[in-house]
Amino acid sequence: MPQTGGGRAPPQFGRLTPEKLIEAEIVSGTRSAEQYQDMTKGMKFPKIKKMTELAIEYDNIPALKGIAKSNQFAVAEALQSNEGVRMLERRAARGEGSAPELFFMLRSNFDPQYRKIYRRLARKSVLKSSYRVVGRGLKGELRIKTEYEPGMTDFDMDNLIEKFLLNRYIQYSDIVAIERRSRENIGVLMFDTSGSLYGEKFRNAAMAVAILAYHLAKEKYAVILFNTNATIIKHLDEKVKIDDLIDRVLESESAGYTNLSEALKTGLGELNKDKHTEKFGVLITDGCFNRGVDPRSFAKSYFNLHVLGLPTEKAWGETVCRDLARIGKGRFMRVSSLNQIPRILMKLLRKKG
Repeated sequence: MPQTGGGRAPPQFGRLTPEKLIEAEIVSGTRSAEQYQDMTKGMKFPKIKKMTELAIEYDNIPALKGIAKSNQFAVAEALQSNEGVRMLERRAARGEGSAPELFFMLRSNFDPQYRKIYRRLARKSVLKSSYRVVGRGLKGELRIKTEYEPGMTDFDMDNLIEKFLLNRYIQYSDIVAIERRSRENIGVLMFDTSGSLYGEKFRNAAMAVAILAYHLAKEKYAVILFNTNATIIKHLDEKVKIDDLIDRVLESESAGYTNLSEALKTGLGELNKDKHTEKFGVLITDGCFNRGVDPRSFAKSYFNLHVLGLPTEKAWGETVCRDLARIGKGRFMRVSSLNQIPRILMKLLRKKG
């Protein structure tokens, strides 16, 4: 039996009974979450808790996720320990996604004390990984060319050199000043949380919100999560610390149907609170609505509606996404993997600025 990544020698299992075989697989760490789920399906509470404790000891996140799908309560109880907290603290410090994924799966089964601890670790992971994506792409200032006035110190040097090379002299009127102005962006993010949010989708929803919050930190923005109904996580004119905002996402409801029309209508309601005309919406969805009216009738009211199309096997869903972006005078960007959402969103926001 090979050694684990943590350098611990695996235990000696002796004769491999079915239970010992599962333990050996957890120690080896070579299976997927789905395979661990199949292995432990129907297993009684004491045994599944024992398997969870072994997964914690050997830092096997796929095993924890798989076992949690078999018995959430047993996994939550095993994680309510110093060992469980230390394991996810290490991963959250690196910005790995296991903390938010496990928190969302198990949050209703944690005692209040541990729910607070694991929510903090989930938030820490989301913010660290999101800031890594944002990096130097944070929105800065606009550089506006304008007529020179005494006292201005920033000039278009390329223009001055070109004038001098052409004319061999420079006139006062040749000086073009650069005026720095803050960008003004007002936007709403609408994220589709219908269906199951186990794993990647939930973590990337939280990361998308964090990226928007970083990018528009000094400006107005709203956040809406939607499934059967649309829920405003942050109002346009509301001041919220980013930690509190991510906590709101982490504690939000999920699953249900897909009501795109209510999401777009709610988004417009938020944007209309401000008089500026150049406002944008970002919609992240697979386009497969099954509640509400046809959403395309709402898209024409947006100044710019950009759509990130999530993976779907239904071709008509992508057609809806493309139509919404076209009618809303925005961009359509296909997302082939959920893990692409943060970087594609950041790319879109950079192009806007």
